[in-house]
Amino acid sequence: MNQWFNGSHPQTLQAGVILGYISAVFGLLAGFLFPLFIGMGAGAFVTANNKRWGYYLLAICASVVAVFRVLGLVNVVIGSFSVVGFLFALNGLIFPVALAAAVLHANSREYQKVWFE
Repeated sequence: MNQWFNGSHPQTLQAGVILGYISAVFGLLAGFLFPLFIGMGAGAFVTANNKRWGYYLLAICASVVAVFRVLGLVNVVIGSFSVVGFLFALNGLIFPVALAAAVLHANSREYQKVWFE
């Protein structure tokens, strides 16, 4: 079964899959951390097809990107602070943290433990 989206997943996991695709596309278009965003897109696709290793790949890639974005925000605050730089870093932090939160949410974790292969 090859599907891009699975409507039977809980809402948090559905949001994680959609945000995984969106983050992968924009990350690849922006051109940074190429293998990480390829892994994020692949993890979202395999998660939609109920494979446990895809869920883990998506969770790891989302968490690593979120940590990099948090470190970027900390660098802006500690380094030469500017309001514009802070707002750009904060804006870049929203989607990765939302993706990591959706994938690592308790509903998503419990669902994949029970239903994924």
